[in-house]
Amino acid sequence: LPQSYTPTVFERLSVNLEMKGRPVELQIWDTAGQVDYDRLRPLFYPDASVLLLCFDVTNPHSFENIFNRWYPEVNHFCKEVPIILVGCKTDLRKDRSLVKKLWKNKLEPVTYHRGQEMARSVGAVAYLECSARLQENVHAVFQEAVKVALSSRSRNYWRRITRSFCVLT
Repeated sequence: LPQSYTPTVFERLSVNLEMKGRPVELQIWDTAGQVDYDRLRPLFYPDASVLLLCFDVTNPHSFENIFNRWYPEVNHFCKEVPIILVGCKTDLRKDRSLVKKLWKNKLEPVTYHRGQEMARSVGAVAYLECSARLQENVHAVFQEAVKVALSSRSRNYWRRITRSFCVLT
């Protein structure tokens, strides 16, 4: 996986993993979250085998957008596609200056428990957290995506694992 990430409008990334001793290639589409791209984003949904709905654990607005913006959109365009909720940037929960800024605005980082509650609210099949900066649990997120995609395929979704994964941030 890349060490750094620069946001783009739509980005495609291939990730090679091993699942049960077999090589698997994930095609990941990181779609733009800006309102300007609301009409384009749904074009990426039809071939998705699993959706990764991602939020920044130090940004309560990002967290609220899961329920208020992203879940309604994916529920409309790809109701049958399993969702994995992913809390990102977990390393920043320990950033004292950032936490202090949040507290000044009467906010706090999103806890693991609140993430689990949100996952239940949106019907996600899993909730995971990761830190790309520290490379903590990132591999586990993609392993879970493969597992879910393979499982959904066996439940007659008729999608191949090499089809797109959609990441919303």
